[in-house]
Amino acid sequence: MVNSYSWVNHFQAFVLIIFTFVISAQSDVPRPRGVSLSKASLYSPTKDFTCFDGTVTIPFNYVNDDYCDCFDGSDEPGTSACLNGVFHCTNAGHRPENIPSSRVNDGVCDCCDGTDEYAQPETCKNTCEEMGREARAEAQRLADLHKAGNHLRLELIEKGNKKRNEMAEQLSQLEKDKTEAIKIKEEKESLKNQLEAKENEVLQVYRDAEEKERKRKAEEEKEALIKEGTEYFSMFDTNDDNVLTVDEVKVVNAFDKNKDGEVDQEEIQYFLGTNESVDKETFLSTTWPMLKPFAMSEQGVFQRGDENEELDDQDTDEATRDIETDEGDNEEENAEDDLPQDVDQEVEPESSRIYDDETQKIVDEASEARRQWTDAERAVREIESNIRNFQQNLEKDYGLQQEYATLDGQCLEYEDKEYVYKLCLFQKVTQKSKNGGAEVGLGNWGEWAGEDNKKYSVMKYTNGIACWNGPNRMTTVNIHCGLETKMLSVSEPYRCEYNIELATPAACDDSNASQQQSHDEL
Repeated sequence: MVNSYSWVNHFQAFVLIIFTFVISAQSDVPRPRGVSLSKASLYSPTKDFTCFDGTVTIPFNYVNDDYCDCFDGSDEPGTSACLNGVFHCTNAGHRPENIPSSRVNDGVCDCCDGTDEYAQPETCKNTCEEMGREARAEAQRLADLHKAGNHLRLELIEKGNKKRNEMAEQLSQLEKDKTEAIKIKEEKESLKNQLEAKENEVLQVYRDAEEKERKRKAEEEKEALIKEGTEYFSMFDTNDDNVLTVDEVKVVNAFDKNKDGEVDQEEIQYFLGTNESVDKETFLSTTWPMLKPFAMSEQGVFQRGDENEELDDQDTDEATRDIETDEGDNEEENAEDDLPQDVDQEVEPESSRIYDDETQKIVDEASEARRQWTDAERAVREIESNIRNFQQNLEKDYGLQQEYATLDGQCLEYEDKEYVYKLCLFQKVTQKSKNGGAEVGLGNWGEWAGEDNKKYSVMKYTNGIACWNGPNRMTTVNIHCGLETKMLSVSEPYRCEYNIELATPAACDDSNASQQQSHDEL
């Protein structure tokens, strides 16, 4: 940077610099205004000043001359010339503080000792002693709270480590139980397979007999259907030429579907298709299955209900199937009383099934083996589920000394005018309206999110229920020392983002409180 100030301007400012230097020398180490004790050695009046970034070296009388010579603003700690400069408030009796040097002489009292408004010293009162007393009292209160809470914290640590050790022992035992359970399951499976093979062998006799009976019944039904159809064909075939013509069809009432006293062209086409006649073979395979319900109705065998009700195509098809299978079904139902169903379809035979004593014994043994194998398999799954739960809990971070371990699963509630909030530690956060309705998830346990060495001061619960046209809800839990674990407040600073203030003895580390108190007393 090229300095446009003249040497005269800098010399005139030198008087102010000396004044500034003297005024700031309230300690044993003299330094320019706005410079902390830790950086006083960098501002030696006996030599030129080098900017902190090392880019420029200027005469010392350029420091605090109200003109920004350094890119990093380090030459103007006591003026507002540099936007990126830093002004140090000594604040004797209270906490030292750094503020942007752009706030110097802006009419606002930023330093409790008023040194940032030196151009008009009457503007600011020195309130450092009063603020220091209040801060030290608050620090003492916090120190006492941490000291009292630390006793409870130590108890939580002891319980937490005990819980962790117990979980590790239980996990070890579960691993042993799993090995034994798998062995039992394999034994039960082997026995089941053996007995099922034996069962399948003896039941095959029944299945073969059933299949043979089914085929016999089907053949009988087929023969009966052909015989019946042949008889009707002979009645309809008045000229005995083995061909049923349209003229012969028209005089048969069974072909009159709608019972209007006439067999019309639509009805002829329904039964004969586009043919003018059908031979005996075609009649038996195609026409008779459609005609049979109507023929039975004519004979009073097939009850059709209202004689004036039209039977549409679909009803006719269904009725045809019913008639065709009626006799066979009845016979099969009678046969089922004596024959077993296929074991592949029915693992445990119905109580109505009757076997000889030896077969029944084998079936019962196979059924019991299947039950025992199912129980053994369920036992393995339950053990594996418990193992996963213990592993997940052992992997959770419960603090440096397990101080938060016993809080896992503990649920706390907080109510405001509209909602009831529930925090289940290390699990989830929910919200429920006092007017009713379902719970709304505000986040599931995610991670510790405190900064630097305060990792365990903030919890994050993420991936809650999505807001309407918005992101998934999430919750930040800020943890403070308290003599009991409870929610202090809940807020929603941003849409779908919630803040919970939580007090717990687990956060009462008196060593940190003592360090903070010592810092405040400096």
